[in-house]
Amino acid sequence: MHFFKQLAKKDMDFSKKLMISYSILLLLVLIIGLYLYNLSSKNLRSGVENQAKVELSTAYTRLQDDFDSILNLSLSISKNSDISRFARTAADGSNEFYRNAYYAQQSLGDYAPTQRLLPITSYYIYFPESDYVLTPGSFASAHLYYKMMNLSENSYGSWHDTLSDREQYRRLVPMKQFGSQSGDYLYILPLDTYLLYEIPASLCLVISYDRLVQNFAHLTGNDGGTLFAMLPEDGNLFYAGEELPSVTDDFLLSLEFKDNTAHCTIGGKRYSVLRTEPSTNGYVCYYALPYALIQSNLSQYRNMFLVVICTGLVIGFLLLIYLSRRNERPYLIMDGQLQDSLSRAQQLQDTLDLQQPVVHRSYIRNLMLGRVSSADELKYIQNYLGLPDQGRLYCALYIVTYPDDLSAAEADLPEYTDEAGAFTYGSALTYDAYVLSCLYKYFGENINLFTPKDHTYALLISQEDRGDNDASAAEIINTFQAFHRDVLEQYAIWSIGGIGNYNHLPENLWKSYQQAVESVSYATSQDYICRYRSLNISQDRYYFPTQLSDSLANFITSGNKNQVAETFKFISTENLQKRSLSAPKMQCLLMEIYNTLSRIRYSIADDEDGEELHAVDRRLNDYPSLRQLEDAAEKLCAFFAGRTSQKQTIGSIKAYIQKNYRDSSLCLSKLSDEFHLSESYLSYLFKESTGENFSMYLEHIRMEAALRLVRETSSPLSDLYLETGYNNANSFRRVFKKTYGMSAKAMRDSLNA
Repeated sequence: MHFFKQLAKKDMDFSKKLMISYSILLLLVLIIGLYLYNLSSKNLRSGVENQAKVELSTAYTRLQDDFDSILNLSLSISKNSDISRFARTAADGSNEFYRNAYYAQQSLGDYAPTQRLLPITSYYIYFPESDYVLTPGSFASAHLYYKMMNLSENSYGSWHDTLSDREQYRRLVPMKQFGSQSGDYLYILPLDTYLLYEIPASLCLVISYDRLVQNFAHLTGNDGGTLFAMLPEDGNLFYAGEELPSVTDDFLLSLEFKDNTAHCTIGGKRYSVLRTEPSTNGYVCYYALPYALIQSNLSQYRNMFLVVICTGLVIGFLLLIYLSRRNERPYLIMDGQLQDSLSRAQQLQDTLDLQQPVVHRSYIRNLMLGRVSSADELKYIQNYLGLPDQGRLYCALYIVTYPDDLSAAEADLPEYTDEAGAFTYGSALTYDAYVLSCLYKYFGENINLFTPKDHTYALLISQEDRGDNDASAAEIINTFQAFHRDVLEQYAIWSIGGIGNYNHLPENLWKSYQQAVESVSYATSQDYICRYRSLNISQDRYYFPTQLSDSLANFITSGNKNQVAETFKFISTENLQKRSLSAPKMQCLLMEIYNTLSRIRYSIADDEDGEELHAVDRRLNDYPSLRQLEDAAEKLCAFFAGRTSQKQTIGSIKAYIQKNYRDSSLCLSKLSDEFHLSESYLSYLFKESTGENFSMYLEHIRMEAALRLVRETSSPLSDLYLETGYNNANSFRRVFKKTYGMSAKAMRDSLNA
């Protein structure tokens, strides 16, 4: 009684009351039910198993008697003088040979009455020296007799070899392997086993499967188990009853028996397997008894179990009603908080679904512009976009679109207006929708693209590596030409395109993108798509566009040494191998690279020092050459790699948040700038390392700080939101009450009391 009074106390947590009360009741019901069930099941299973053992032993004795009678029959035949005389007669086709065969056939027919009493369908004697077969009704060559049995002609060799194979003696060989439609077995016994002199002949008995398993019919009925018989040394398994394909001789031999009983699982069901001891014929019988058959006899106890379970459920239901009424208000508050959480979770999910296309395009942009900061980020982006490193070719297709005045005026499109010579569509969204619909039509619904600027589209093309880049590029050109004609005819929009060179690795897509942008500038009204590989770029004009400069700067500041080396290799190939630059143009190129490196060098704070920076300064102060500039870039990359390795850890990010949580502008974007990581990858890294997203983690930090201020200080409650980084007091109050179940004022009042 005292226990239930403690449960009814108001200051006890509602969920705890419910859990303790119902758990105790449920535990009692389960203990009683399991005890009764296990006791009954154990006794019943033991009784059924013992009864089955007796029946199995009786049936097995009958099976032994049949095999003993078969051995006696074989002994009688081996002692028959006519049969033994014929077996030793030379197969020379003489009158004596056929006369002895006639007498042997007459003698063999004398055993027909005995044969009918045994599970024997037919019997015959095979004489290997003459290759003849003798039956009570015929005498023929082995091949002719085989045809008389209507067996498969293709299996004659196998049957003939079996008759002479001493390893097959005293084994049940299935007749099905010789093309028979029945389930009977061939049982071979040598006639010279029982005598002191040799009789070159074998007695072949066709054992009836139906009569063999008839001994076990009462065990293998419709609701019974399955019987298996086998020779332990070599298997030779046959069964009767329900078919269990997963049971083999190895499976049965691997079971651990205790008092000739084992328990196992077959095909997802539990079985008791009973075993007999081997007898004179060497066969051992196994009987698989399903638990379901044993459990069916528990029906007399089911009503009792049902009463106990129903009684427990009724008592539990009444107890739940009592506790629910006593704790109605806390339950309603908890339900309201839960609904609020679910609503915000759904809003968050909806926002995430809306942002997925933006995230997808952001990843494409980072790949093409060379803004991937680390190998982990690259691997994450590749997995997200499904871009493998092996077996694929990657290139960039850069498309620029603009209205075609003449075609648009003639097409009389309803969205087209011509006011003061300005060509416009209903809106920029309408214009993009037209172009994107055609892009999806020709390049697939799942294309990877982003828009560098208005009416410009960059596509990441992924194709299977077939060893012929020209054929792959021709496919892209043909597809673009079809797109060009369609968008021009339907929407009066002219399009030009450029294709960069192929790369085998997605991390080098920035090179193909740079080349695709360069190719567009060579497009004309006749050649409205250009492939970079086909351009004539040997003129005196260096190649170092702004986007390549930005990619180089990003690779250096992210510490990506491999891509820095790849960038300088790309610059060298484009300017020194594909072009013939004059000395002034070469100096301009070096000055452009020098300015890029100088901008990165002087973005480093003056208080930071290191051997790498001194080496960079020495390289930049010398007369610039491409080799010196590359060396300076590698030194800068090494400096940033060392600094990045210290900052790009979750510990550093947590420390930064702990130090700056009062900053109301603290967000994922600000962390991204601070730690030189993309927002999407930073979000993934944070979730992977802490188990929660950034916003929830920041909220927990701020609420812990708010709790300390309420408990340990006398700070005005009206200023708490400013101390914890919130923009307004209402947001702070809502989050505080959601976290601690009461307002900050109520908590401080309770502490003061």
